[in-house]
Amino acid sequence: MVQFYRKTHEYPDSPPTPLLAFFLRYPNPFARHVLSVDVLSRTVDPITGQILTTRLILKRGILPKWANSWLPAAGASGGRGLDAWVLEESVVDPPEWDPSLGDFGLQPRLRVQQGNLNHRKFMHVIEGGELRAGPSGSTIHHTTAEVRSNLGGAWSNLVRNRIEAYGVGKFEVNTETARKGMSLILSLLRDRQPLPDTAEFYPPHRRSLESRGPTLRHGRGETARARRASS
Repeated sequence: MVQFYRKTHEYPDSPPTPLLAFFLRYPNPFARHVLSVDVLSRTVDPITGQILTTRLILKRGILPKWANSWLPAAGASGGRGLDAWVLEESVVDPPEWDPSLGDFGLQPRLRVQQGNLNHRKFMHVIEGGELRAGPSGSTIHHTTAEVRSNLGGAWSNLVRNRIEAYGVGKFEVNTETARKGMSLILSLLRDRQPLPDTAEFYPPHRRSLESRGPTLRHGRGETARARRASS
C-alpha cells in the first residue's frame, strides 16, 4: 500500500525570489544531511523559454534500528548513516507563460520532481513540488510525496506498511526543516547578505574524510574545501 503526503506553504515574496532561493538552498544549516549537489544538465527551450535542470543530490540519513534487519547496509554503517542518491528534475516556466491565467500565468513557475535512485526496494520516495504565484504578491509552494516499499516475504504487508508509515512521518519532519532552510536563504536574498558557503554545515561524520582533503560540491556551482572542525 502506497502512502501519500501533501502540504502547502506560502512565502511572502513574489515568485522570482523563492524560485532563485530553491536553486540556492544548499548548503544551509538546516540541511546538514545534504553532502553534495551536482548539476547534470541545464538547458533553455528556444521556443517556450522554459529552463530544464537535472541535478544529482547526495543525502545521508540515519534509519531506526528496526530497519537494519531489512537493510543490512544501514547497520553496517556503524552509525555513520546511509547515503542516498536523489535525482531532481525541474522546469521553470518563464514570465507570461500563460497570460490568460492572470497573475498566476504572468509570474514564473517552478515544477520539480525528485526520487531516490538506490535503496528503492526498501523505500522509494517520489517527491513533487510546485512554486507559483499566490495572492497579494506571495508565492505558494505545493509539496507532494509518494512513499512505497517493495520488500517481500512472509510478513511483507506488515513490514511494508511500517516502512511506508515511517517514511511519510520522516518526510513530514524533513519538509518542515526544509522550509526553515528556504526561509533563511530568502531572508539573506532580501537583505542582500552573503549566502552560506562553508563546510561547517556538513555533519560531524564527514570529518573522518576531511583529513584527506575532499572538495564538497553544492548547488551554486562553486566548491568549498572541507576543513576539520576545531576540537
